[in-house]
Amino acid sequence: MRRISPTVDLALGTLFALAAIGFGFIGWISGIASNSASTAWYLAAVIFGILTGAVLLDELRTDEPAGRFDAMLGTLLMLGALGLGTVGFIARLANNSTGNVWLISGIICAVLALTAMTDELQRMQHAAANISNGLATLGLLFGLLGFGMGVIGFIAGLAANSAADTWLWGGVVSSIVAFGWTFEAEHRTVGVPEETERPSPIGTRPIPQ
Repeated sequence: MRRISPTVDLALGTLFALAAIGFGFIGWISGIASNSASTAWYLAAVIFGILTGAVLLDELRTDEPAGRFDAMLGTLLMLGALGLGTVGFIARLANNSTGNVWLISGIICAVLALTAMTDELQRMQHAAANISNGLATLGLLFGLLGFGMGVIGFIAGLAANSAADTWLWGGVVSSIVAFGWTFEAEHRTVGVPEETERPSPIGTRPIPQ
């Protein structure tokens, strides 16, 4: 059963997309002017851009229990990404050395939110088609790895540990890999019913005796 308020997600996704464009443009202008704050604008734009996809995927959410946990997890991760991004953006503009730590952590949460929303669709298709898909498990493992590396990097960054960037960017890469596996799992799950229901081409049907 579809939700009754998809227009709210569409409006919010559009708002995030406009914010991503606006922040990215300001970051570009700041970079041309050799302003050190351009990185903050760019990283914030990345967060908004990723969350655009997550919100628009959330528009397809249903009230079926198969994907309810993923939807709740995705929403929490989206809120986390917005919170971390806001703190990091303000800290970066105030020349606080931990600004990038918050912003990169926000990117990890945003990618994982997008992954969770994609996995929600995959689970609903999985329940409807009654098939298994091991790629989703790979996505889950890389997602947990990315989240764990992000937590370690976040703590290390606040403690001014020089290895913080290594952990944080490792978390970003692992989260992106998790999204890739989950997207492929969703693609394969959706393709199964289409292949089984597709009519046979002309000339390939058996001729009745």
